[in-house]
Amino acid sequence: MRPVVNNKSKEPYGQLLRLLPYILALMLWVILAFRCQFYLKKIEDQSLFLFDWQFINEAFKIPGGFLGITGSFFTQFLYMPWLGALIWVIILLTAYQLTIKAFRIPEQLKALAIIPVALLVIGNMSLGYGIFIMREQDHFFAPAIGFITALIPLLSLNHIKTGWGEIIFLTLWTSVGFTLFGTFALTGTLALSVALLTDRNMTRKESFIYFISGVALILIIPVIFFKFYSSYRLADSWLLGLPNISDDEWAHAIRVPYQLTLLFLPIMAVISKRFKENIKTNLIQTLTLIVSFIAVWGLWFRDSNFNTELGMSEAIDRFDWQRAIDIYQDAVMSHAKTDARAYSVRTKKLSGIKDPQTINDIVDNYNNRFFEPTRSMVLYRDLALLKMNRALDEAFTMKDGGRLQKSRTQIPMLLQSGKQLYFQYGLPNLCYRWCIEDAVEYGWSFGTLKYMSLLSILTGEKEMAIKFLNKLDKTLFYRNWAKSNRNIANGTEKITDKVPFDKILPLMCYEDNMINDMGKCELFLIRHFSGNNPINATSEFNQAALLWAMRTQNIPDFWRKLYLYLNTVQDNNLPRNVQEAIVLYNSLEKQGLDIPVDKTVKSNFSAFTQYIEKHQVRNLKESGYPYAQKFGKTFYYYYYFVRNLQTY
Repeated sequence: MRPVVNNKSKEPYGQLLRLLPYILALMLWVILAFRCQFYLKKIEDQSLFLFDWQFINEAFKIPGGFLGITGSFFTQFLYMPWLGALIWVIILLTAYQLTIKAFRIPEQLKALAIIPVALLVIGNMSLGYGIFIMREQDHFFAPAIGFITALIPLLSLNHIKTGWGEIIFLTLWTSVGFTLFGTFALTGTLALSVALLTDRNMTRKESFIYFISGVALILIIPVIFFKFYSSYRLADSWLLGLPNISDDEWAHAIRVPYQLTLLFLPIMAVISKRFKENIKTNLIQTLTLIVSFIAVWGLWFRDSNFNTELGMSEAIDRFDWQRAIDIYQDAVMSHAKTDARAYSVRTKKLSGIKDPQTINDIVDNYNNRFFEPTRSMVLYRDLALLKMNRALDEAFTMKDGGRLQKSRTQIPMLLQSGKQLYFQYGLPNLCYRWCIEDAVEYGWSFGTLKYMSLLSILTGEKEMAIKFLNKLDKTLFYRNWAKSNRNIANGTEKITDKVPFDKILPLMCYEDNMINDMGKCELFLIRHFSGNNPINATSEFNQAALLWAMRTQNIPDFWRKLYLYLNTVQDNNLPRNVQEAIVLYNSLEKQGLDIPVDKTVKSNFSAFTQYIEKHQVRNLKESGYPYAQKFGKTFYYYYYFVRNLQTY
């Protein structure tokens, strides 16, 4: 006798599996909207959609243009991260449901439809610093929309069984679809061809004819259509629609999740023919969910420094200096407990060890467990402090360092923050140069158009400013921004009274020649402020120059910049960090320069030297933590313990 299966006992589990995709979708939306909002905002900042026929027509210069313009349209809604995330999650849920329908996946195997959705999530959320080298501004939405369009031929399969109807449909779909959706349409053709090849309701001869016809169309149509286009290479015909990236070999891995998403379709076309409606086990479904969850969790790019950089960058773009400092300080405080635990564990490991090499090895192994900011974070922080006239009092009271990016390769700071830093430091020529290079390499974006508008206003190029502001008038979310800045461009509002120009103009007291920065933003800023000594230097310029001199730990340069600063400063009370540098450098050079400092500064330095005598420094990294607990808010600590920083 056949054993009786108690389906009622499995009903709650089955109900949970049916609801799980929607529960996961809600979780994904919450994480994106409230934990990844800076990431989504940066993607939107690097995209562009204009309500303009010329802009839309430009998109159709290559096959797949409709997919690209559609992706760009939806990307603009990431301006409000909660809304953009909601739209994307709805698109993913649509892809999930249509996958089930296209392949007739039975109830017990519906989790298989989560696989392409998981791959799409991995594709977007594993990018990390890769977002700064994406040449496609639609890369967040386009793959998901493209996947849905690739399902159209499979969804139409049951409505075209009319003799040669399949071949006619394949021809029309491949021709029109390739024009609109690029490689996603070709993948849809391949999936349908495979489905017809494995269709048991057809003779082998018919199935083979349909399959060969589909493959031939995939190869021939792009070659034919190439004659009508001129803005891409023939070899790229079968990649159009996929996210376009840097040509560097290391970056090719970015495409892998999307390529696997496309590969899912023909594979599923074969597997789906073997589905049975009477499957009683949930084992496959459970394993699929577990593997998909582990893959998404494991490949999701998570790095607190990266998120902090994006948050500070967004605050800088809004000229919200205090917000930038708050984000930085929150990052430092959030790691305080983990730093203490790491120090405790490392101390136990070092207990009783005398060999210097062994000590160095242990310290290096534990180095990544301690929080250390990236150079972009430090430069953003110093910039914000300068804008609030607090840099020389507070810059060296905060955690410092130069942690390398958690990336496959180091993305140049210029691509990440060059435009912002050059603009805010009053270097319009270099900012203009990198805006143009960014536009040529990666296309015009909301962010680039905004900075070109601000640059033109700053340099008094009214016609140029109006040109860029008119572009922003054709956007959905930047019309009011353009309107407010148009008044300044037209001269109806005084530029010297308006943010951010009021803080930038005093820094432009030098002769602004076009100089090659050699691709190193921080090094150029050091050379700029150390090499320029304008006759009409402002207190703001000398304040920035003194800060950079202190950053370099160059003693002669510090004295030169200090005297220039004293010549323009109105307040006789020197900032605390400057006083600390004076006391320290006097002790090192034994010059005894007669510059008055507070008694508390002298006593604190005396305590520092006494602490050094009692606590031997065997290794800067090893001793850095305990010294930071007592003297981390002083320039002395920065001078001795923050060394050998690398910029990029």
